[in-house]
Amino acid sequence: MSNTKELKKYLLEKENAFLLDDTNNGKTIMLSGAWGAGKTHFWQNEITKEDKDKFSTKEYEEGLFFIQKEISKACVYVSLYGKDSLNSLKKEIYIKASSEKQLLSKEVSTFGFDALSSIKDSDLKIGQVIKAIFNLNTKRKNDKGIKRLKNGGIICLDDFERKSNKINLNDLFGFISQLAIDMNCKIVIILNSDVFTGKEAEVFKNVKEKTVNKFFYFEPTIEELFESISKNKKYDILNDYKEDILKTIKETEELNARIYMQVLDNCLEWLAVKEKLDKKIIRVLVLGTFNFVLNHIVFDYYGKHKDYLLQINELFLLLRKNVPTELEKINFNGKEELFNQLNNNLRQNKFSNPNLSVSNIEQLLIWVRDNESILKILWKYGYKLYYVADVDKETYNEIAKFIKSGILI
Repeated sequence: MSNTKELKKYLLEKENAFLLDDTNNGKTIMLSGAWGAGKTHFWQNEITKEDKDKFSTKEYEEGLFFIQKEISKACVYVSLYGKDSLNSLKKEIYIKASSEKQLLSKEVSTFGFDALSSIKDSDLKIGQVIKAIFNLNTKRKNDKGIKRLKNGGIICLDDFERKSNKINLNDLFGFISQLAIDMNCKIVIILNSDVFTGKEAEVFKNVKEKTVNKFFYFEPTIEELFESISKNKKYDILNDYKEDILKTIKETEELNARIYMQVLDNCLEWLAVKEKLDKKIIRVLVLGTFNFVLNHIVFDYYGKHKDYLLQINELFLLLRKNVPTELEKINFNGKEELFNQLNNNLRQNKFSNPNLSVSNIEQLLIWVRDNESILKILWKYGYKLYYVADVDKETYNEIAKFIKSGILI
């Protein structure tokens, strides 16, 4: 069974699934994984979107003589991105848990004049009236949010590593731990692997062990991630092309949910406007989109980096002929080994190409060291996955312009 299916079964589908079992109330779990692996998409589309009713256990609020209303349990999602205050974070959690969208006019009719009777005549200024109503509304939502979280609610805190520096990491973990206990609810933390550095890394390592009760690692395959994203109904029109889209994505070896979505959206828009989407166009669209999103580069048809490409082709031909076992190491996973091999061959004058003198090779080697970042990009997208000439020049330029500008007419 795949990682995502196992995780979904454990959290939601098996008997006494973790998120549905009240014996896990008060616990905090952590869902981690590589950046872009689709953790947020998994939570929002595989766990809560289709199965949210599963979380909605109900309690009843008793009045003096009768049952007033039922209270469904909340399943709240909050991003920590840019959050700079634990107080504002708490307020957002409670407001979202209340699941109400009251209009000002409805609040007036709900509370009526009795709610405003405490306001003195001298204070009846429109701004103060609105403020009073707003405060009443906020308190009402806070109270309901607390009731819906207590004893079985779920709070998902995402973008953990993107919080503001104004929130101390130690304080944040303390807040989460206390919230889980006070509300007797389950808390899910979603974050990227190995995100903290320096002092925060030490704090994270020490405090998470005391706060987090269970750890899960999200590690889908490219096929699993693509399937989970592409099954969205809006992509049904691409069903005949999904196999070729996936095949090209696998060439990149990239696991990135956001780029997959952008690729599918680009293919969808191209098909809608041009009414044509063959295998070659798909390959240029997919690889061109990846190259632009990851590296901020769109190749010209003859190579915007023509000088680089000429030198790289020369180097690759040289390596293929003389040190073929080192060719793949040009991606710099084995940079030092490659340089050592080149230097050894230079000293022993083993290169057979008469057009490559020792001085030329030495200059090329210096250039390689000075242009490591661009070389890695050109190696992968300009050479290994070379796609520029898959279509004619006019079509390629139109695709490249579309990828860069986002506009297709």
